[in-house]
Amino acid sequence: MVLSPQDWTSRMVAKVSPYLNPDCSSPLVRQRHQDCLSEELNYCKGLGVPAIILSLHCRESNNLARIVQAHYESSHQQSLLWARVPLACSKNRRERGISDKDSEDDEDEAFEEPWQWWSNFHERLEWDKRIGVVLEISANLPSQDIIKRWLGEPIKAIIVPTSIFHTNKKGYPVLSRAHQQLVVSMVEHEAQVIISGARRANIEFYFQYLCRIWKRRPYFGDDPMLSYAKGWEDYLQHPLQPLADNLDTHTYNVFEKDPVKYDQYQKAIAQALIDLQKESSKKNQDIPERDDIEIGQGEHVKRKTITVMVLGAGRGPLVRATFNAADITNTKVKVIAVEKNPCAVVVLAAQVREVWRDRDVVVIPGDMREINLTPKADIIVSELLGSWGDNELSPECLDGAAGLLKSGGISIPCQYRSFLAPISSPRLWAAAKSSSSTFPHKKNGNLETLWVVYMQNKHDIAETKVLFTFEHPAKGATDHEGQEMTDYRGLPLTDNRREAVVNWTVERDSVMHGFGGYFDCTLYAKEVISIVPSTHSPGMISWFPVFIPIKTPLRVHKGEIITARFWRCVNARRVWYEWIVEVGNRTTKLHNVNGQSSEMFL
Repeated sequence: MVLSPQDWTSRMVAKVSPYLNPDCSSPLVRQRHQDCLSEELNYCKGLGVPAIILSLHCRESNNLARIVQAHYESSHQQSLLWARVPLACSKNRRERGISDKDSEDDEDEAFEEPWQWWSNFHERLEWDKRIGVVLEISANLPSQDIIKRWLGEPIKAIIVPTSIFHTNKKGYPVLSRAHQQLVVSMVEHEAQVIISGARRANIEFYFQYLCRIWKRRPYFGDDPMLSYAKGWEDYLQHPLQPLADNLDTHTYNVFEKDPVKYDQYQKAIAQALIDLQKESSKKNQDIPERDDIEIGQGEHVKRKTITVMVLGAGRGPLVRATFNAADITNTKVKVIAVEKNPCAVVVLAAQVREVWRDRDVVVIPGDMREINLTPKADIIVSELLGSWGDNELSPECLDGAAGLLKSGGISIPCQYRSFLAPISSPRLWAAAKSSSSTFPHKKNGNLETLWVVYMQNKHDIAETKVLFTFEHPAKGATDHEGQEMTDYRGLPLTDNRREAVVNWTVERDSVMHGFGGYFDCTLYAKEVISIVPSTHSPGMISWFPVFIPIKTPLRVHKGEIITARFWRCVNARRVWYEWIVEVGNRTTKLHNVNGQSSEMFL
């Protein structure tokens, strides 16, 4: 009667009686708690609250999951359900006789138990995205590994008891530094904060203190990547198909805003120009003085101008980087910009007329794999990499354009590698499962598709490892006699199919929902770009990682071996990946058989 209907449906969180345990061992108590829980859930339904908090008490939660499922089946309004669990299980510690003086392993077990309660409950509800967790913070904190695993779960709120606050010299409540860091990291993952317990100070003091520690955190605007990714956390996107589809202005805008990528390309091109100049000077010094002067001068003139081909020039950022590198190294260059997108060609042609009119630059419309130009390039430069390295068909494009490069010429990039790490992320898996597919006939294939996503709500189960490697200029496949094979144009006959097996040892009990995919790239010499977490190029924003789901999440235990087999398959029209995962004697189905759910068109 006091609150408006709008308040009830948008601002209120209902709390089910915390003692209710419909999985209690006593049949009489279990039935009574089940009836009470159903009654309270129905009352919440009548109020129309947006979220309901219920408590987990043990690993056994089959009956609770059944009641929740029945509640959802009978509800027109889909309220969120938040499962409340303690960070540390004091009951488990008492039953096992664990004291503060016991070993760290025993203490860790008390922190492990509540995660098992939550994980089992969430698994029984098939990691439904409407189910979240509320974590009650304890006075003692677990290791960073356990905290990181919680950060991979859909934490909707944290409960901070007033009993863990200390009173400072001025009489205000404060938290220890470790608790401050924990609260900030949870709030950064979109958790709300609930202060609970006896009021030991004015409630405003708690609120002001939490606001103060939030404001003291490092400012995300100092990191271009964090600033750019704000609002895109855990948002799934389909990878680009630049060969099949022409990119639009918005996509070009994103590429060209990158403050790091083109600077690295410029450094790589500059180093390549310096090396070619040194090589040219050395050859000129080797010409005997008695040779014809005119021929010698001719040779000198030819080598003075270095031909740089920009393949997939877009709207010209790599052309600008090439001219900048030429100015820095005092090198004369001829730039040939190859681009198949008609809209981008218009922009390039306008820049040739208005911006680069004093430069030696030519725009060639067309597919780099199909054109034949002379003279050949001393350097070819491209930016065809996808979020997983080769997933936008850079190998096929550059191998098809190999005839444009002189023998012994320089390719920028010269090598790139794809990386893989097993991850736990109920949020990403549920989002992929329920995502609407661009292709209606493939709507059931969302869990065997690569997704580009800025992953925040996830936990790495093990370290990141290399999967596939590609090099340019690529060497041709060899026949049974060891001779390099060539195609009808005399170019090396390359084979970009790949197969790899990667093994990881599980570091802590978890649930595997898929993989995080990354890449690094050597442009030339020591110049590299990377989105691998441990070597990420600071400030580079052009690529988010990929999330590669598995159809059925796997529960993995500390010490077990995860074995992943990946295939990169190629035919005349398309490229696709297939994968399968084994843990012990459990095996997933083969994903994306024959590219049935995701593929890249040549």
